[in-house]
Amino acid sequence: MALVEEIRQAKNAQPFRPFSLKLVNGTMYTVKHPDTISVPPVPRPREVIFYVQGEDEDYHSHWIQIGLIVEMILPSEAQASPQRIEDNGN
Repeated sequence: MALVEEIRQAKNAQPFRPFSLKLVNGTMYTVKHPDTISVPPVPRPREVIFYVQGEDEDYHSHWIQIGLIVEMILPSEAQASPQRIEDNGN
């Protein structure tokens, strides 16, 4: 259940950094905000719930079985943080 702990840690990280879940069929879900993913508070959850906003402005849930997640992709801090452009007034 190391993957579940990795997801929990990424969800609760301060500051939060977006991360992705890759499924066995190649589908990628990108978690852009910690409120869009839920991990049940049990030792061995069977699924995570991922929420996406649809075209109709409503949220839809995807119940993703843990066994179907092959990889959690967490970008490095350099990739995740926005580039700051310094303007010296010239």
